[in-house]
Amino acid sequence: MSDVSLPLASALQRLGSAIELLDATAARRLQADRAESGRATELELMRGDRAKLAELLDQALARGRALEAAHNTISARIDHAIDLVRGALEDAPTERKA
Repeated sequence: MSDVSLPLASALQRLGSAIELLDATAARRLQADRAESGRATELELMRGDRAKLAELLDQALARGRALEAAHNTISARIDHAIDLVRGALEDAPTERKA
């Protein structure tokens, strides 16, 4: 080899190594970008799910409050009916069996 070809071969080898390193770095970056995009999509889906679950929870709590109010109303009516029946029984003459 001549004196010029040795430095040229060395420079070409360094250039090849640099290109390989650049390719590997670009591939890693592309993979990281795809992973980030996937995470962003997943995060957005999770936010949508959270909003839907929050809405369902609010609906369930409202229904629970409505059921509790209905239960209290019915319970008060039953208590009132029991009091009326007791009062009627206390006022009624008792029959004695001989």
